[in-house]
Amino acid sequence: MNQPEICLIVRRFTVGGLERVVLLLANELSARGRRVHVIILDSVGLRAMITEAHPQVAIHVLTGSWTSRLNRLRELTRGRIAHFHPADGKIHPTVRWALRGHPGVFVTYHSDYTPVRNRMTNLLDRLLTGRSRGAVAVSRAVQDFCLREVRLPADLVMVIENAVAVASASRVRIERDGAFTLVALATVNPHKNYVGLLRGFALARQRGNDVRLRVIGDGPAIAEVFRTAGELGVSSNVEWYGGLWQSSVVSALLSTSDAFVSASRNEGLPMSVLEALQHGLPMVLSDIPPHREAAADAAVYFDPDDPDQLANRLAELMDEDTCRRHADVARRRAALFTADEFAERHLKLYDAIRFPEPAAPQTCV
Repeated sequence: MNQPEICLIVRRFTVGGLERVVLLLANELSARGRRVHVIILDSVGLRAMITEAHPQVAIHVLTGSWTSRLNRLRELTRGRIAHFHPADGKIHPTVRWALRGHPGVFVTYHSDYTPVRNRMTNLLDRLLTGRSRGAVAVSRAVQDFCLREVRLPADLVMVIENAVAVASASRVRIERDGAFTLVALATVNPHKNYVGLLRGFALARQRGNDVRLRVIGDGPAIAEVFRTAGELGVSSNVEWYGGLWQSSVVSALLSTSDAFVSASRNEGLPMSVLEALQHGLPMVLSDIPPHREAAADAAVYFDPDDPDQLANRLAELMDEDTCRRHADVARRRAALFTADEFAERHLKLYDAIRFPEPAAPQTCV
């Protein structure tokens, strides 16, 4: 039996956790001999992270009018698995409509989208997703959103936790200055709460803790975050790396840091946390369900709206024994999120689809 080709569909391809998920899935499936297509519906914001795709992965960047792009989407997905990865909590009804009648459509929910949803959008989402072959939630917390808010049927939603590829040795050399170095890896969006992170970081320094912060990320809130660092008097203690995408550089920055930090208010199952686990980093994380689901006892937790609590937790983690204990847990937890299982669980979904056989040509008698 011929195995169907697989189309991974995204609205845009910038630099972020969703793009890393799609790249990981595409590369792992390609390494297993499957023909994979990444379909990018809009070239706006396209970034060089796409160059980390396996050479055998076919990249399609659609152009022209929106109608022509949707028609092209239908052509590319005909007879192939169509797996849509929306990023922003929007419904994208025209994309779903373009895939109507397709026998092998899947949709992945990458986060709990409650803050950007209402009853009507959830109702429309329920109607559209209910016609697909399945909805993938990247964590138990996201599955709960799908069942509680969108009210999808329980048998339609399956959890496939995000994963990361095994980190390869990096040739990039990063110098250290002896301070306890925190690293934050996330797009600089408002819900990532970098302002709250900086306030807690500033308090920790005011209390005499010799800490530095590396910020790997870019986004619409960067000006506000940069201004806040200046107002708090910590600009010289923050290293701004922008939207880095190259794995070797990101890996070098993680491996030469002492701890990972996130003050985010909303997540799915953050790839950044999984990458930090792989590097054995202890963590200071906002107390939200996806963080606990990913890091468990590898982290100490704080209220994302309480900078004082963040400063206290950071001081706790700077204790040498505490830091070592959480780092040991991080290394053990990294083994729970393997790329191999991630790919195999997706293949199990895809290979259960049976496409209708093409009609035999009629002959004249």
